Amino acid sequence: MTLYTERGQGSAIEDFLADRRADAYDRLVDRLLASPRYGERWATFWLDAAGYADSEGKRSADPIRPYAYKFRDYVVRSLNTDKSYDRFLLEQIAGDELVDYEATGEISEEVVDNLVATGFLRMAPDGTGSDVVNFVPERLEVIADEMDIFGSTVLGLTIKCARCHSHKYDPIPQRDYYRLLAIFKGAFDEHDWLKPAFVPGQTKVKKAGRLLSVATDYELRQMTQRNTRIDREIEQQQSKRSDLAASVRQQHLEEQLKKVPAGERGALRVMLKTDPGKRDARQRELATRYEARLTLDDAGLKKHPAFQRAATEIDRTVKSLESEKLDRPQIRALWDRGVPSPTYVYRRGDHRQWSHLVGPGVPSVLTDGKTPFRYQPPWPGASQTGRRLALARWLIEPNHPLTSRVMVNRIWKHHFGRGIVQSLDNFGKLGSRPTHPQLLDWLANRFVRSGWSLKSLHRLMITSSVYRQSSRVTPQRLQKDPENQWLTRMPLRRLDAEQLRDSLLAVAGVLDERPFGRPDAVDVRKDGLVTSIGKRGSRRRSLYVRHRRKEMPTVLETFDLPQMTPACQQRTDSTVAQQALFLLNNAAVRELSRDFSRRVLSFTADPVAQVERVYRTAVGRSPNDEERQIALASLLQLEAEFATAAVESAERQRSAEEALAVLCHTLMNSAAFLFVD
Repeated sequence: MTLYTERGQGSAIEDFLADRRADAYDRLVDRLLASPRYGERWATFWLDAAGYADSEGKRSADPIRPYAYKFRDYVVRSLNTDKSYDRFLLEQIAGDELVDYEATGEISEEVVDNLVATGFLRMAPDGTGSDVVNFVPERLEVIADEMDIFGSTVLGLTIKCARCHSHKYDPIPQRDYYRLLAIFKGAFDEHDWLKPAFVPGQTKVKKAGRLLSVATDYELRQMTQRNTRIDREIEQQQSKRSDLAASVRQQHLEEQLKKVPAGERGALRVMLKTDPGKRDARQRELATRYEARLTLDDAGLKKHPAFQRAATEIDRTVKSLESEKLDRPQIRALWDRGVPSPTYVYRRGDHRQWSHLVGPGVPSVLTDGKTPFRYQPPWPGASQTGRRLALARWLIEPNHPLTSRVMVNRIWKHHFGRGIVQSLDNFGKLGSRPTHPQLLDWLANRFVRSGWSLKSLHRLMITSSVYRQSSRVTPQRLQKDPENQWLTRMPLRRLDAEQLRDSLLAVAGVLDERPFGRPDAVDVRKDGLVTSIGKRGSRRRSLYVRHRRKEMPTVLETFDLPQMTPACQQRTDSTVAQQALFLLNNAAVRELSRDFSRRVLSFTADPVAQVERVYRTAVGRSPNDEERQIALASLLQLEAEFATAAVESAERQRSAEEALAVLCHTLMNSAAFLFVD
């Protein structure tokens, strides 16, 4: 099922097959929609369209975006709670203009979510963090990419080419591109640019660079309580270090006093306790002769063996405690900075060739041509212009010609393999014509009338008789609909990159279900492979693995995970030799097949039962008679061969596990595993 397809969910399948009620299928759909896995799965498609990445791109250094993951988590949570699509868009385009977060008495979680949502407009590749490439042309490229993402994702229009000239095919004149750009000018001003930088602050809201430090009262209390407790522990360690220093210095003094005449020891102790400015002539003489030998300065103390050993452990503890402190919550957000600079049409897109001045507005082809674009500051005295808020409200009007159709078409594509309009990002003249325009209109209308509920839209599609068709090709169907344009059968679908990796981990029984939070780092090996499955790597879902533009995990990249340049509206679906070779030969995949075999062995030692469980876990069904016969014969033969080749008894005992691992690996490479039927 396309809500989320992941191998290794045998118990869910068995529960469904055991449910004999007439509405068993509908109940299954409701369970899947209520699962947290739903949001994690469908967030992938929106994050693709938004151009989500955990790094800036553009430059070879590819700097990390440390807080981009909060936007990813926002999308997952929004989908799981079935946040209405109109609200979803409103927050992402103008979340900072929905409430005066700087003046409000208490920062709520909703306010934080609104601000996190604006990260949608901060996802384009951006190299302007470096002074070397932080000039107006580079800034305009970032703005153009953001405009491209917005136009393709929300409007389904290719507006970027109107940056240099009026659109050659669609009725979008160049002035309309710059009018739309003027709406964003309060936040994206090439003459008043924010670089990626952050300066910590102590108030609830602190702006610096492109990061916003926003803390709810609860978060501030949590941070203060935790950090205060840690500070006390650090003070205790530092006091312990001071006591250690005093003890080592006293020990050194006693050792050195033994080397001086006994008659002078008492006078020396008095001299050391006397302030240097108050010493008499005799004490000054003793100090000249002995003080350097009797005392340890800081440099000498650090070299003392007794102090070194203990102090090193104390310093290590202090460093560990410091790392446990909570940082102030920070958000990669977008906000208006006040009255923007004027917007001019640039001839041929060249910022040095100004043409006429334009004001903010939306593409005229999408309006009645009479109603002006109206906006106002969202509250008295606001630094925000209110332009993006006006744009967002225009987009979510029920009669908007594109917003609902673009999203409905996107959902349809991910369920049925192709959109009603195949070009998801281009509803213009160069895009594909809709194959079923009346169906698209009906679905869009139904979507809006349902309160813009995405879950209702999913439920409508996947409970339809069209969706529940078999993918089996018959001569009659092939003759009537060879390209399956009329959906006479459900298309056979290959697992995408994330589904495949997550399925490999799931069938092996090692998938880490923990959601949200900072992305898990990857290992860049000397041979060039980037792995997240190894001993040091993440075993969380692929959504939570770091998506760095120049360090894409090899298993994901091999199976068409896109590199965001600037975004991906529709993934490539390639079939290349590297994919089969990776699954056959990659050491991490082979190790997962051993985990899979150990998982099966923990349930049963009977070879017949093992074959049954391997099939049900890997492909969600029992083997047919031919498959069962071949698998069982191969399993027994392999076990015998491994046992014969074994030298030591321990190896002979592992022969069953190794044989079963080969069977598991074979299934993990099969079409039945890789494709959803």
